[in-house]
Amino acid sequence: MVASALVLLALTAPHFPGGSGWHVGAGRVQSCVGVPASRCVQASSWAATVPLRDCANCIPHRTLAALPPDGIVIQLTVGRERPLRGTRGTWPLRVRRRDVRPGFEGVPARYGVVQLERTSGGVEHALWVWFGRARPTTVQLARANAQIGRVR
Repeated sequence: MVASALVLLALTAPHFPGGSGWHVGAGRVQSCVGVPASRCVQASSWAATVPLRDCANCIPHRTLAALPPDGIVIQLTVGRERPLRGTRGTWPLRVRRRDVRPGFEGVPARYGVVQLERTSGGVEHALWVWFGRARPTTVQLARANAQIGRVR
């Protein structure tokens, strides 16, 4: 019991900076689904240009339904897992236009989506970004990258 509490303490939920036009939030650190906390813990956070209408770690179908073409939804889940998994590299990542794909798992192709993963400093980062259009504008990419680049 003490070991799992120590693992939970070794991870904190990420926090987006927010700012004008952004809605942000963070969930709590919890064990990964179906795995004891001594093996895996995770926490999710979000930043969106509209209020989040879904859970912190769900594909945001209801939020996307309210997302205007210039809107953005960002979800970040961080975790510590034993054994460590994922592609090692640097964090934060930058979202590039070529990373954006139209639609995903029931999300209409009119929305652009990015899924990126990276393991850095012993922490696994799973980043999702949805845009209100299949091909985000330069401004949308810059706004998303500004939030991602200042996550704490």
